Amino acid sequence: MNELQQNVFTSIINGHHTVLPSSMHKLLESCQIRHLTKDEFLTQEHQPDTYEYFLLEGLVHRSLLGEHGEYVTTGFYTAPTVVTPHFARTVTGRSLFTLQALTPACVAYMPVAALDALRYSLDDVKRFGQDVLADELRQSIHHEVAFRAWSAKERLLDLRQAYPNLENLVPHSLIASYLGITPVSFSRLRHELAQHR
Repeated sequence: MNELQQNVFTSIINGHHTVLPSSMHKLLESCQIRHLTKDEFLTQEHQPDTYEYFLLEGLVHRSLLGEHGEYVTTGFYTAPTVVTPHFARTVTGRSLFTLQALTPACVAYMPVAALDALRYSLDDVKRFGQDVLADELRQSIHHEVAFRAWSAKERLLDLRQAYPNLENLVPHSLIASYLGITPVSFSRLRHELAQHR
């Protein structure tokens, strides 16, 4: 991991909970780097996955295979960020989701067992893990409320607030999939919102 990557990784960790330099050193020692090309898979649904991921650069989306064989987008990750923790992404060590790069991306990853060992032995790393889980729970509840109670228009406005440049970076079919509407409906909705500016 080069110096820039180390700095980004450090900012991701400390953005959740500040850890001691000695703890950060141990975290960095456990990490490896993977570069993804656009459209490359980080992990695929039902495949073994034993890593925790930290997105240092780029944009990744999370998807599931739908009943008709199409991918349904369930989330986006924009760097720098922690990807949903392993325990929430897997069942019996196999991925629940497909994670795919939508732009060239750089990911720091470490074995789940390595991070668990540090969480059990270092209080500051344990606190980091707790803060990540709290953030994940908040996001999950927000997403559930949005999709149970909000209109497609409200969901799009919320998405734009969370990811301001997303519509310029990814295929609109993926955003429509995330919003639970057809690409045609998404196009109409964008047109409607553009007229009301």
